Amino acid sequence: MFEFNVTGFIQTLQSANYFSIFYNMITTTYLELLIFTIGIFFYVVFIWFFYRILSKRDLFKLDLSKYEIPGMKWNRTKKAASVFLYILKYGIAFPFYVGFWFAVLSVLMFVMTKDVPVRQIILISITLVSAVRIISYLNEDLSRDLAKLVPFALLAIFLIDPNFFSWDLLMGRLATTSSMGWEIFKFLSFCIMLEWALRILYSIKISFSRKTSNTF
Repeated sequence: MFEFNVTGFIQTLQSANYFSIFYNMITTTYLELLIFTIGIFFYVVFIWFFYRILSKRDLFKLDLSKYEIPGMKWNRTKKAASVFLYILKYGIAFPFYVGFWFAVLSVLMFVMTKDVPVRQIILISITLVSAVRIISYLNEDLSRDLAKLVPFALLAIFLIDPNFFSWDLLMGRLATTSSMGWEIFKFLSFCIMLEWALRILYSIKISFSRKTSNTF
């Protein structure tokens, strides 16, 4: 009767050096592959959230149709409160929103570029955010394509040359931005005022379209 000797089998593997090869493959190669795979996975998921949110035209919804009940003053009050909250979101929440994604793009650009001045990188970042916001009012699909351009370009650079990243360069550039507070504020205020102008023009367009459709 055939009997399988586990101890003898392991000793045979050890004598043939297969066991150490397999062990090294698990603890080094597989571990390295797992870390890189998980890292790319989370980065791509982050990009997915990044470009979907940044390229969305209506960041905050204003739905007044649910308050359309004739003769109800309370609903008029709720409608006014909804409008006020909507303005508050674009007046307070949106600046933080722009600041966050502007910071994300700036850090990505800091990593991607080595010879470009910090001010130029910041200017490109806020320009990109502003362009994405403008295009989102025209075509959200095109806006998404533009929003994911830089993050995916960084991923491509990393996959081709993992040693391209310089931690010291990134820290040095981040330290430089602390002396550019007023410059950054001007860039952010431009993007915020641009968004407000776009919302006003879009609201006028929607209102005009509704009046035109009601006329006919």
